[in-house]
This record gives sequence, structure tokens and C-alpha cells, in this order.
Amino acid sequence: MKSLKKSQGLTLVGFIFVLGLLGFFAFAGMQIGPVYMDHMSVVKAMETAASESTMNDSPSQIKTRIAKLLNISYVDQVTAKDFKIVRGNGREIQVKYTVEKDFIFNLGFIMKFEERVSL
Repeated sequence: MKSLKKSQGLTLVGFIFVLGLLGFFAFAGMQIGPVYMDHMSVVKAMETAASESTMNDSPSQIKTRIAKLLNISYVDQVTAKDFKIVRGNGREIQVKYTVEKDFIFNLGFIMKFEERVSL
């Protein structure tokens, strides 16, 4: 009696399923990745403005500097109005914003960001 050889490998249906999952996660990464890249640009602009500012700079001067840095980085999800200069033990630049991104059909992402940088 001949023994049947055990099947190995991935069927076409299994391959299409795995390919679909990989495509889904790749598409999600392409939608979310630029938002986080913009957030890194926001943080970098805050740190640059903090390092370039002096104690005599007014909050409007600091916000103007941040707005210019964001314009250079092509960030359009955050404006200078979203930034606050807060006095406590020292001065801080604070930003708090939310990004809503459509994904597929009626699904979407809501990402909330909050950062603080000391002056």
C-alpha cells in the first residue's frame, strides 16, 4: 500500500488571505505614518524655538517662530493658536491637538497629542 505524501505549503486561498492582511496593515501604516511624522516635526519646532528663545521674548514672538518652523516643515494640522506659553517654575511651551484621519468607508482614526517643552 502506498502512503500518501503529506501536503506542505500554502494554498492559493491562504496566500490571498495573508496577502490581504499584509495589504491592510500596510495601508493603515501609510495613513498613520505621516501623522506621526508631522508630530515629530511639531516637537522639533517646539524644541528649536525653546533653544532659540531668550527670557525677554514675548509669547507672541515665540508662537511666531514656531509658526515659521511649522511652515518650513509643511505641517498644516497644527497652527500657532494651538500653542500656549505657560509660566510655572519656569516657562513652558505646551501644545495639545487632535487629528482625525479617514481610513476605509466609515472607519477612521482619532489621534490625540500633547507635548510640553521647557524654555
